[in-house]
Amino acid sequence: MTALARIVAALIGFAVAACSFLPWVNGRTAWGLHLRSLFDVGNNDGVTSISSVGAAVCLAAVLVLLGALFNARSLVIIGGLLAVAFPSIWIFGNAVSHAQTAVSLTRIQIGAYGTAVGGFMALILAAVATDTSAPTTR
Repeated sequence: MTALARIVAALIGFAVAACSFLPWVNGRTAWGLHLRSLFDVGNNDGVTSISSVGAAVCLAAVLVLLGALFNARSLVIIGGLLAVAFPSIWIFGNAVSHAQTAVSLTRIQIGAYGTAVGGFMALILAAVATDTSAPTTR
């Protein structure tokens, strides 16, 4: 990736990490949502900082940042996929669930959507960034 693409990837990584601290639903950040809530909607009992969706989103952001730092497009792709997957599964699971603890789509806030958009932007960047490590023939 070019230097500009690496800088943009790092900025996207920081943005994805910041979205885990923004509200996901009614003032709750991703740190207040348990990873179980991805597959068992509304199951947030016993959430800790390690078992939260916020930790998983920050892991995705770290992978994007490491990909930018070490010029590893594969890390940017993996981090981007995780950053898209976690909020998308959570949003879709709440949208189709009939459980009492499900969150309606109108109550989901910017943190969840921002994380998914940031991950999608990382994937687009990794797809279009040119590789500068190999010489090209003109």
